Amino acid sequence: MKINFDINVACYLVAISIGIYTSILLFVSQKNRLANKILAFLLLAIVGWVFDAFFRATGIYQQKPSWYFLPIYYSFTFGPLLYLYVKAITNQAFVFGAKQWLHFIPVLLQAIFYWVVTFQSYQTKYFIWFNIHQPYTYRIEYDGTWLSLVIYLLLAFSYFKKYQSWVLNNYSNIGKKLLNWLKFSLITLILVCLAWLFEAFLRDFKNTYYQFDISTNLLCVIIFCIAIIGMQQATNEVVFTAEALNTPITTSAEADIEVMNLIEMAMLEDKLYLNPELTLLDLAKHLQLPSKTVSYNINAASGKPFNTYVNNFRVEEVKARLNTTDLEKFTLLGIAFESGFNSKTSFNRIFKEFTGSSPSDFIKK
Repeated sequence: MKINFDINVACYLVAISIGIYTSILLFVSQKNRLANKILAFLLLAIVGWVFDAFFRATGIYQQKPSWYFLPIYYSFTFGPLLYLYVKAITNQAFVFGAKQWLHFIPVLLQAIFYWVVTFQSYQTKYFIWFNIHQPYTYRIEYDGTWLSLVIYLLLAFSYFKKYQSWVLNNYSNIGKKLLNWLKFSLITLILVCLAWLFEAFLRDFKNTYYQFDISTNLLCVIIFCIAIIGMQQATNEVVFTAEALNTPITTSAEADIEVMNLIEMAMLEDKLYLNPELTLLDLAKHLQLPSKTVSYNINAASGKPFNTYVNNFRVEEVKARLNTTDLEKFTLLGIAFESGFNSKTSFNRIFKEFTGSSPSDFIKK
């Protein structure tokens, strides 16, 4: 069998190899097991798409026409798997139940179509290709995959924004909990969809059937990104449960003065903010109040989430200690750590947000 080889074929081979290898590693990972398995299935679904492009670009389909309609196309899983991955990686309590299977009804129909056609004779496949698939089902599949991915991307992004708000309202040191790598990935996929839309326009209205294959190259890039970013995250165990994602942050209600006095006392006298891992639940237990009550009043009184409220005390602690002789005894970073910060990066960023200058510039003033 003669194999055509060019830069695209090389890219497809690398993407397929990396995709399969990474999916195996994700399947056997012992942390974030559900999220990693969902991500592995997403990788394999994308690899199936790339395999089809590989067979086409190498000329294998032309030499083995009976291979047309191989059941390797499950593109309607892209959107649902991405959305469910976002839910699984941000919520330890997420369970893949019967309701989640409803998202995969389109891919079930897609799978039935390919599995039925793949066992037909070459003459039947020929008829289906030119009379059904190319003029109708192909466009439904290609454009439908794009539309499905866009819809689920928007749902995932909306869910993720709620998650980040929840983190800001429940943790004083957010660190890796914000999962900014995931936000970057979702934004990147939105850009991918824009490029994909351009190709869909060319195929639908300019009849450039497979003349341009931008989407496949973009999917290869996605495989590479998942291999790098997804595997890094696979080793970080999710230890929080976003059970309050649908609880909005209050910014316009009135706070209970008595409750706020108790909260202020816990901060100013008990100095709970010195605990770098202080959470909303920790503060609520200290006050013997429901966490929702504490959160509601902090948001109502300051118009800011728990994270910002606590970090304000930490910054004031650092500023107060910089006006004493502590700087002669400790390093600036040592003072920051004793004031409740847990990393140099977050300290510098937060201090500048509150004061308008870096810690070193603040000392010089």
